[in-house]
Amino acid sequence: MTTRFMSSTRARALELYRALLRCGRAFNDYNVREYVKRRSGEAFRANRTLENGDDIARALARGAEELAVARRQVAVYELYGGKRKPNAMDL
Repeated sequence: MTTRFMSSTRARALELYRALLRCGRAFNDYNVREYVKRRSGEAFRANRTLENGDDIARALARGAEELAVARRQVAVYELYGGKRKPNAMDL
């Protein structure tokens, strides 16, 4: 693989990972927030060793789908979920 491809892929992967973590922080429920954080980390660690360009593209596409699902779930939780208690990170 070329260095240019690897660096752009790495940047896209990091951007996706950060977006998933930010989206996870939006959940009111502690358990869901932690699940999103844990699941995101596990998925990215599992795909760290991918070398084939097609496999990497598939993994990034799957991650983008997961991000879209998480964003929709945040909206649903905001509509029907309870109030979130503020924590030290929110202050």
